Amino acid sequence: MGSLQTPDLPPSNLPSIVLVHPTQKELHATRTLNGESWRHELSLPAYLRRETHLENQDLTKNGGITCWILVDGLAEPNKRPILASCESLRKRALIAREDGKVEESISHGIGSVFCNPEFRHRGYAQRMIEELATKLDTHQQAAGQKAYFTVLYSDIGKTFYSRRGWHAFPSSHIALPPVSDEQEGTFPCINTRPLYSHDLAKLCEQDERILREKMSTNMPSDSKIRVALIPDVHTMTWHHAREEFAAKELLNRAPEIKGAYVKTDSGDQVWCIWTRMFGPDNTLHILRFMIEGETLAHSGEHEPRNLEHSDHSRVRAARAVLQAAQLEAGKWPMQQVEIWNPTPLVILAARQINPSIRVIHREEESITSLRWHGDPGEHTKVEWLLNEKYGWC
Repeated sequence: MGSLQTPDLPPSNLPSIVLVHPTQKELHATRTLNGESWRHELSLPAYLRRETHLENQDLTKNGGITCWILVDGLAEPNKRPILASCESLRKRALIAREDGKVEESISHGIGSVFCNPEFRHRGYAQRMIEELATKLDTHQQAAGQKAYFTVLYSDIGKTFYSRRGWHAFPSSHIALPPVSDEQEGTFPCINTRPLYSHDLAKLCEQDERILREKMSTNMPSDSKIRVALIPDVHTMTWHHAREEFAAKELLNRAPEIKGAYVKTDSGDQVWCIWTRMFGPDNTLHILRFMIEGETLAHSGEHEPRNLEHSDHSRVRAARAVLQAAQLEAGKWPMQQVEIWNPTPLVILAARQINPSIRVIHREEESITSLRWHGDPGEHTKVEWLLNEKYGWC
């Protein structure tokens, strides 16, 4: 679209600049442009097909994804410069306050934030994010209601988005190397069960039920507001649609195993759901790590606690699940297994595999960030539970 190259750019503080939904032609132009930066190993045509594929998943269809562009509202559609662009994905969320009442709401995850390189350093990204904050206050909410919170994952550090209300939350991870089939014989004999797509709905339903119970009965006494994105099956399958598309394009095969499951000696369930991300550093990401009976960890809590007898069994099971992830990473061209914001029990399990494992605190990339859309004075009270990779978009 030739208008993208126009030198006649409006100032970012112009009152007529607005955030709107693109036409199909504008959406194609935007994705063609950002695809040059984000397609990685995919060809540009494949990248464009992937974006269309992803917007038609259960999570995103029927209004689940909203595309936004920043433009001069006085200019003609399909001819106006696209000053900046982004997307928001609708997500189910839970909120619990001191009284233990758990409320479900609609949240949004913000992704694909992009500005034409020729248009940068003019304040357009800042203007777009400010306009977006106002839009998401009420976007897709019931009449008269306001969003509680929205999230994003910053790849430009902590400052830019924090200044606009999306405050940085704990953003840490641990990583394990892939292992080969030959190394499997060195693992302790705890048999895990592979998880396939048809297993996920039931496990995600259990996960949500357990999360609701914990949020209603284990509220802290420090006036915290606890929030969580629900790790439902639609969220997981959106991630899997992304990995399957890339795997077919790049390797001509699709991954079938989506995670690993095991029970402890006392019957508690332990499982993880993962996805493979193909890019400059191929990584098997743990989307969700579930340990039944584990106490909800506070934000940023990493140091292992004094363990109860049942915790030792959970750690052994978690270790087996992590080793299953390592084996799966070894069967694909994955450079590592990565677990975001691991709980103390997961860290203990990883250190049973490799005692030198350390928690890496990210400062620049994938900074988990949350904006509280309610009372501004409450944002310091918000605690983000299950701040794991499944929430990324």
